[in-house]
Amino acid sequence: MTQFSKGDRVEYQGQDNQKHTGEIRRIQGESPQARYTVRDERTKAEEQVEERKIERSL
Repeated sequence: MTQFSKGDRVEYQGQDNQKHTGEIRRIQGESPQARYTVRDERTKAEEQVEERKIERSL
């Protein structure tokens, strides 16, 4: 089972090593290797984020 769910708002470390907030759109795999597709709230871009890079739920 994964730590986060589809639709959760999260704070995460993006590929640019900056903190972002976004909504989880899709989940691939199982913990701890799960990868999440997160839609950034500011830019509306989607990116793949590893579970370990998600810092917390909002």
